[in-house]
Amino acid sequence: MEALLMTLGSGWVSGIRPYFMIFLLGLTGRLFGIEQVPEVLQRTDLLVITGILLVVDFAADKIAFLDSFWDQLHTVVRPIAGGAIGYLLGGETDTTAAIVMAVMGAAAAFGSHAAKSTARAAVNVSPEPVSNVLVSTGEDLAAVVMGVLTVLLPIVAAILALVLLGVGIYVIVRIRRAYRNLRQRLRDVRERRARQVT
Repeated sequence: MEALLMTLGSGWVSGIRPYFMIFLLGLTGRLFGIEQVPEVLQRTDLLVITGILLVVDFAADKIAFLDSFWDQLHTVVRPIAGGAIGYLLGGETDTTAAIVMAVMGAAAAFGSHAAKSTARAAVNVSPEPVSNVLVSTGEDLAAVVMGVLTVLLPIVAAILALVLLGVGIYVIVRIRRAYRNLRQRLRDVRERRARQVT
């Protein structure tokens, strides 16, 4: 049951900062002997690679427009990371549980990734660069808090992940609706101008 709860929390974080989640699980498993963390995540080579990648991830996400490219690049990577963590956490029990948890982890990662990339695309339209850095820093803090909760209090992390996924869906719907309305208004303005010219 604890592995299932950890899958939801780690899946959500993977949709925001996948390398951080893998690194955090591996490091805490190694230092504190948390039995739910599979040994493969505690390997030194994996910790070094994910440590380097998480620094690149944190930096790339602070640069306007590069962050949108980075998000597009990670549309596949983040759900795969969430799914892989879920599979490894469930693999300790049996194959069916591992597959179910892989799907849950991938779905949670895709949900948080979709909300993140949609919100960031909207923020990038703003003329000043400060909002981009502030939003990215907020995502960093959310990922760290959720990651720590996933390791220490998996039930709290799972509940919070479900709530945040619901909020994320709401944000996506609102932003898309606002974008559609804006396009319709621009189309109406163009049509009015065209009529005035003729």
